[in-house]
Parts: sequence; structure tokens; C-alpha cells
Amino acid sequence: MKAKDIDEKLEEIEGQQYKNWQRISFNLRKHLDNWSHCNVKASWRLMKLSYWPVICNIGIKGSTASELSKKSMINKQNISRTIKELEEHKLITTRMNENDRRSEVLELTEEGKQLIFETNTEVLKMNDIYSKLVGEKDLNIAISVLNKILDYHERLESDKID
Repeated sequence: MKAKDIDEKLEEIEGQQYKNWQRISFNLRKHLDNWSHCNVKASWRLMKLSYWPVICNIGIKGSTASELSKKSMINKQNISRTIKELEEHKLITTRMNENDRRSEVLELTEEGKQLIFETNTEVLKMNDIYSKLVGEKDLNIAISVLNKILDYHERLESDKID
């Protein structure tokens, strides 16, 4: 393809940036991270951004490192380092897995539960802002569509592993 043709095609693509999923998801993620730093200040004192995908995926009854790795899409080596740091900050503890003695179950400490509660309270406030911005019906549609897209990509990843 000639340079002039490529330039024309690139201009056409640039005119459709509002449809570019990669740009949208990257920018939204950055905006949400910035929002979190501003609105969950008290809870962020010890937190790194890398902790959130791990700690937010620990269920109330606990989770294994393998479950967290899958849910957060973080490899097991990085999960292990994050788990160690979260334990040092006294946000999680580990106990022996009764169903599989070769693994441990990670649980939120009382401080960890408080952190997640406070954070989710702020997130719910953001949902209210979004609802006022676009309307509850459109927000629910957006959430539904995004979850379908996430499910699709999770199935693709799962198919690679199987």
C-alpha cells in the first residue's frame, strides 16, 4: 500500500477513535484509577494499584491463590508477591485449605474487610453519579453489554487453557 493510501486510511481510523475499544477501556481505567485515588484516600494509605485486583477478588469465605490468579488475570508469581505484601499490611491472612491440604485459603482480616467495605461504598456512589449522567436504563444496558464482552474474552482465555 502506498504512503498516501495509508495516510488516508489512518485519517479514516482517527475519525472513529470514539469507537476504539482499546482507547476507551484504557482511558476509562486510568480515569477510574485517578478517581479511586481521590475518593478512597483514607483506604489507600498502604495500597498499590496492583493490590486491588487481588484483594477485591477475595470472597467473604476466602479464596485460593489459584482462584485469585484466574479472577484477577495475574500470574501466580505476581499473585504470590502481592499476597505476601497484603499479609504484611495485615489486610489478609492465610489458613490451610480443608479441601486440599496442598493449598491455602486467603481471607480478609477485619481491617481488610473494612477497606473493601469503604471502597465499595465509594464505588456505589460512583454508580449513582453514572446513573444520573446517562440514566439508569442506559447504565444497566452498558453494564450488561460490558459483562457480555468480558464473558466472551474469559471464554476465549478458558479455551486456550483447556
